[in-house]
This record gives sequence, C-alpha cells and structure tokens, in this order.
Amino acid sequence: MRKPRSVVQIMDQSFFNRILHLVNTRPQAGRRMIGLGRIALWELWQRIRDVDGVAEAQRGKAPERKRQVGGGRKKEAEVLCRLLVTLVYLRQHWTMQGLGETIGCAESTVWNYIHEMVPYIRRELPASLLEQWQQEGDSVERAELEAWLAELPEGELLVDTWEQPIARPQEDDEQEAYYSGKKKMHTRKNQLISLPKGTDIVDVVIGEKGPRSDSKLFEQTQAELPESLKFIGDKAYIGRPNTTPPIKKPRGAQLTQEQKDFNQTVSQARVYVEHLGDFRKRAYRLEKVVGSS
Repeated sequence: MRKPRSVVQIMDQSFFNRILHLVNTRPQAGRRMIGLGRIALWELWQRIRDVDGVAEAQRGKAPERKRQVGGGRKKEAEVLCRLLVTLVYLRQHWTMQGLGETIGCAESTVWNYIHEMVPYIRRELPASLLEQWQQEGDSVERAELEAWLAELPEGELLVDTWEQPIARPQEDDEQEAYYSGKKKMHTRKNQLISLPKGTDIVDVVIGEKGPRSDSKLFEQTQAELPESLKFIGDKAYIGRPNTTPPIKKPRGAQLTQEQKDFNQTVSQARVYVEHLGDFRKRAYRLEKVVGSS
C-alpha cells in the first residue's frame, strides 16, 4: 500500500510552484523575487542540472568511497528546488531559519542547499563582465583586454564603493586590519564598476579591508585597466585621473548655479550605479557563503 504524501512534501511543492507560477505569469514580479527571468532561470537550471549530474557520477566512482552507489539518504529537493531556495535567499535576504520554516525543512538542510548551489551560480553567472571574459581563457593578455574593453558601450563607466559592517574579529591583528577608523566599527570594503546607465557590471571587488580608502582601492583597479577608460564617481574620487566627480563646495563659500547644474548632471549619471544597491548585498552575502566553505 502506497504511503500518503506528507504535509511537508505538499508544502514544499506548493512553495516552489508559486514561485514558478510567478515567474511565468508575472515576469517583472518574478525577476524581483529571484533576480532572474523565465528564460534565464530555465537556462541556468539546465546547466546546473547537467553539471550536478556529472559531479554526482564522479562522486560515485571515487576510489575512497565506502558507501555503495545509490546508498545514503536521498535529497528531498530536486536541483530546481534547491536552486530556487538559493536564489530567494540571495535576492530577498531571508534567514535560513525563515526559509526552512517556509518550505518545511530543517535550517541545516537550507544551509546545505545554498552551500551546494552557490559555487554553481558563481561559475554559471559570473559577478562581472571582466570575470566572465577571463573565465573563457586561461590568461588575459593586456592587448586582448584593451581590445575587449574597447567594444563596451561608449560613455564613462560608473564607479562606487561601500562599506559592509562585520562582527569584530577576535584576533588582535585582524581587529586592527579591519578597523574602519570609526568607533567600534569593523568593515569590509567593496567596489563596483558598471556600464553607463548600469546596464551591466564591468568589475566588482568584494571584501577588502575596512581602513582602505575609496580612492586607494580605485587606484589599484585603474592600474589594472587601460588608461583610456574614463569614470564617473562621487566626491571620494576627487583627484583621481580620468574620473569626473562632483564639485565640492568650498569652505565658507557657495557653489555657483553652473556648478550646481554640473553636480546634478553627475548625480543623474551616477544614480544607475546606486540602483545596483541590491546587488551589493547579494554579492557580499554570496562572498560570505562561498568564503565559509
């Protein structure tokens, strides 16, 4: 006699079905929910499923394997379900406990799903155009890089830097390394460079030590990129070559109307990189999950 399906299994399936229904019937709301459209989700799922199948077969043939092939506890969720859990976690910033209660499983199971899927996502969806291009070859020659960057849309690239607070490290050396200079504040510093209007991410730096200034971090990035590239940044980049920042108000004086209009133009150009704020949190969260492996 076939055993009845448990309530947990029904809840699991209904949660995933609702997300897939949202992606299929309301594409814009679906992208807001998981960060991907229907076609992109389908293609990512297919690639991860194939790669996961190959990895599973290799694990079964490992010479040090003691358990018989097919033995052990079976995974309760298919690849697509595990992928959806991970995308919701990265996009919506839910806690693992919240996800576990929603889909009807243990918090540790959610952690396993995310820990398993994140490396696949990193490989299949590189964080930046530069990373994606570098993955296509073993090395990046300077001339090839300049030729590739010359094909980017015309216009000044947008740059922004932000700090991410972290728990105070226990070791004295680490505390000093990550102390931001603000009282009781230890941080990591992240930097993002995007195309004009924020249509795609050219380069991203995650997890630099807190005391490093925005300008110094950007200086290192500029040294690795062609000198011909031009950028738009905020006041932190005043003095950087090939960079257009807003005009700083002189002490004891006021900006002219022409200078105010210029600053407004710079702000309107930079707003697109500011709108990538959701990505900032996802990128840092992704780095935390990967870094914990």
